[in-house]
Amino acid sequence: MNEALIVSLIDKVDGQERKIEELKEKSEQIPSYIEVLSQVKTGIEGLRKDVQKISFLEKEMEELSERLAKSITSLKQPFEQKIIQQHQVSKGIWVAEVLFLLLCLVTTGWFSTYNKLDFYKANDTKYRYLKLVANRSLSKWLNILDSLYIVNTKVRDEVIRKEEQNLRNFEMMQKALQMEKEAKELKKKVNKKGK
Repeated sequence: MNEALIVSLIDKVDGQERKIEELKEKSEQIPSYIEVLSQVKTGIEGLRKDVQKISFLEKEMEELSERLAKSITSLKQPFEQKIIQQHQVSKGIWVAEVLFLLLCLVTTGWFSTYNKLDFYKANDTKYRYLKLVANRSLSKWLNILDSLYIVNTKVRDEVIRKEEQNLRNFEMMQKALQMEKEAKELKKKVNKKGK
């Protein structure tokens, strides 16, 4: 359609040029038509500018059609949605968790204290029972032990040191018995090989 318009315009321009040439021929014969020819010439130049504008619009239309074609192809393809879920915990929940942990720690501390109190009560009861049923010599030793603990506050450290020493002695005795047993087994093996 645009080409037909351009062709018709070109035909008209060509026709105008022919007329101009005819007028030139006539103008050579008649010099007074110079003004008219210059007006016709300016009209032709205006037509040429209009034709160029039309061709410029034609380029823009081609670009627009290409863009529309690309848009249509992109719209035909399905759009992929990626859903990323992020869970957020509010401050109230964090405060509740911290308070719960504190409650657990306090409860554990109370339970531990209760167990220690039971342990001390049991030991107190055992000691008092020994004092009640003990003969004179054991009762005398218990009284001496009580007075030693009151006078010397390092009795506990000495008792712990003595227990550790007894434990080391027991372990060394166990090793010695084990080595003696191994030595006997080695002697038996040597005696069997010697026979």
